[in-house]
Amino acid sequence: MSSSNKPVEFTHVIHPANAEYFKLVARSAKDIRTARSGIQFSCTKCMSTGPELRQCGRCKSVWYCSRECQTKDWPYHKQSCKQVDGFGVRKLIEKLVSNAVLRLYLQTCFVLDLDLLRHPHLDKPFMARVDIGIEPADILDFVNIFLGQGPSKKTIPGMLQVNGFTAGTQAQMVDLTPKRREIWREARERANSSGCRGDSVGLVEFTNGGNKNINSITMPVHIESAAMRLVKEAEPFPMVSAITGEVMIRPFSTEACMEFINTHIRADKKNQLLLRTEMRPSDIQIIHDAAANSSSVSALILNEKLAREHIYKSLLAFAKKDVLAEN
Repeated sequence: MSSSNKPVEFTHVIHPANAEYFKLVARSAKDIRTARSGIQFSCTKCMSTGPELRQCGRCKSVWYCSRECQTKDWPYHKQSCKQVDGFGVRKLIEKLVSNAVLRLYLQTCFVLDLDLLRHPHLDKPFMARVDIGIEPADILDFVNIFLGQGPSKKTIPGMLQVNGFTAGTQAQMVDLTPKRREIWREARERANSSGCRGDSVGLVEFTNGGNKNINSITMPVHIESAAMRLVKEAEPFPMVSAITGEVMIRPFSTEACMEFINTHIRADKKNQLLLRTEMRPSDIQIIHDAAANSSSVSALILNEKLAREHIYKSLLAFAKKDVLAEN
């Protein structure tokens, strides 16, 4: 891909309806922090819970109650333990699932993809992989990086994004690891004891698009009645382009729910949702790889997202046209 010496310039516009809708439905930072404080962690080895758990200092994605448990688990954990940049993404994932609005639409992905309305999972686990990524909070920074013009500033504000959703197969459920089965069993028991025996309970594995430097994080997911009702009564999504102002009607689908989550996060200009962070070199490299049509898992997943979500299709089409005109 070639580019001219003169940078392509764009004017960033935000459709006024987007800001008003965000104010209407967004949860407060206080609500998110309160919900996050209720997240309970368990020792990766013995599954005990408590306030004194400490995370692995290398991968920052598993927890232990003691040095003894960490030592006993190391022969297994070392196979997947990778050094991460900065503080990792676990805190962002915790804030994502602590947000009632975003959690609801994430649950609808399970309901739609696994057909839980017709086939609820009450006595057996189900699982899905959710690929997350960190992208520039300003879409223009994304375009500049994608087109090979480089970032316009030394430190690039970033945000969490949901790039993909893949439901597990029956064969994968048979081969579920003992630790994951235990996580599911405890979550199932908690749901039963709280009067939710009729709700489906499964597992979600968050991963950074297959990036070798990021460890996956597995959490239980309790499909709330509100998510089931939302899918049952769902109407098509009206999506407003911030670039053209065009209003598009999207069928209520897994893809549309992911786009809603991402659009909602993008509309948060003051970090009310607590999902902003700094772009790391590894995050920027994934965008470069996607632009180069790399066969890496991270690049493939990001390119699928770019082809799926309207904001990228519109802006990248304009950007590429202007770049070609300059050459």
